[in-house]
Amino acid sequence: MVRAEHHACGHETRVRLPGHVSPAAVRRVVCHSCAQAFEAPAVEEVELVAPQPQAATVRRRLPRLPTLSAPSRPNLPKLPSAPPLPEWLHDPRSRVWRLASIPVAVIAVIAGLILLQGGSEDSDTPFAGTAPAVTDDAGPAREGGGKRGDASFVRESSFSLALPAGWERTNPSGGATFGAAAESGDADATLWVEQDPKLTFQEFESTSLEALEALAGSARVVERVAAPTPEGTIVRLAADNPPGATAYQVTLRGSGDYWYYLATTVQPDASSEAVEGAELINGSLVPSGAEK
Repeated sequence: MVRAEHHACGHETRVRLPGHVSPAAVRRVVCHSCAQAFEAPAVEEVELVAPQPQAATVRRRLPRLPTLSAPSRPNLPKLPSAPPLPEWLHDPRSRVWRLASIPVAVIAVIAGLILLQGGSEDSDTPFAGTAPAVTDDAGPAREGGGKRGDASFVRESSFSLALPAGWERTNPSGGATFGAAAESGDADATLWVEQDPKLTFQEFESTSLEALEALAGSARVVERVAAPTPEGTIVRLAADNPPGATAYQVTLRGSGDYWYYLATTVQPDASSEAVEGAELINGSLVPSGAEK
């Protein structure tokens, strides 16, 4: 936890950061008192904050998230079986997590700047994710996938993301909005987009944890990028499965009345390209909140 003082109104604002992000990375802050954005010439580290506990209750449930065992949710479709995770997902402090989480922090910063500066759908930056070196070699992105270097750019009315090289779109099932799989068959991704104007991000996160736990036997938050709005907030979930088992990971996003549940599955013998592809899809998801 770091804090920055807003001299204009005399109040201070506190910001939660992932453990690997230096306080020196904080440059622009929205004041919690007057809601004005200001440049923070210096921030001070206040304390180390423990992970937030899971919400005790949930008021609402998403109609198309994975089916749970409770009889009160008979209409929720089942997600594919969730195999266990590899060993590196067990420790959020590992080098892989540190490298994978840096682009997520970049996304949050860019999203916050766009919101503060009044960004629009006509922005010159269609997405920001884990592939900053991807370039547009074939002109403007086309609907459903314009070529962008080694990856394809997928733009739909409710979201956009990067489709890695060696991955192909698939026919989504179970009410999903988007599906993709590695050509080798050792990794896949599925996105559900639901509209619920009364749902909060905390309730959405709690529901998603329950859904993942029902599928994989366990679930926990392994990465969180906090922001003042759901659009800038990113939460990543994973299951505590034994080493050498299939990795199951979920990224949660929000935009307006819409909620995004992106699940990736990576087999234990998957190639490095498949693993990196799953990380690219998770890191490049940008919701738009438009009608599906």
